[in-house]
Amino acid sequence: METEQTLDNLKPEAAKNGLILGLVSLVLSIISAYVLVKATSMWAIFLIPIGLGFLIPVILAVFLSIDLRKKIGGYWNFRQATSGVFIMFLASYIISTGGNFVFTKLIEPTMPAQIQSAVTNATTSMMRNQGVDEAAIEKKEEELASQFAQKESGTIKHNIQGHLMAVIIIFVVALLFGAIFKKSPPLFFTEDKEE
Repeated sequence: METEQTLDNLKPEAAKNGLILGLVSLVLSIISAYVLVKATSMWAIFLIPIGLGFLIPVILAVFLSIDLRKKIGGYWNFRQATSGVFIMFLASYIISTGGNFVFTKLIEPTMPAQIQSAVTNATTSMMRNQGVDEAAIEKKEEELASQFAQKESGTIKHNIQGHLMAVIIIFVVALLFGAIFKKSPPLFFTEDKEE
């Protein structure tokens, strides 16, 4: 009976952990944006998003998944683990994406242009240090400008497709986490429950 009650708490607890993960991801992405604007080296431009935008959230997701399993009694099967982690990741994605939208559209609308400038400057600086000729550098600048312009001019259709792809990726990662973090009760525990 206790297991059923704790499993009823799976969705709300997963949403709470997703809220935590989403807020942390949002704060880290905002910090990452400000650090990227000040970055002058290509190493910083590559490593900052990987560290702040990927590694720290993945490590936190691992701890929150383990915490979620503990909150519902310490045991869950693959389906329960996958659904709990999926709810957590989906809530996190909604919080993080919504927060980033508000940040880049209302709070710091010039941030994407500043990041573009920092990336372009670091790229051209690295190319000059390597002795690349100016024609190739100018071509790379145009290529970067084109890539950023394409990102900025996304249509509603592209945005919806992007969000649907993100949900599919979230589900696949939730399947992976579910396979890793599933934990069946010991055999003697289930035999006692059946009696």
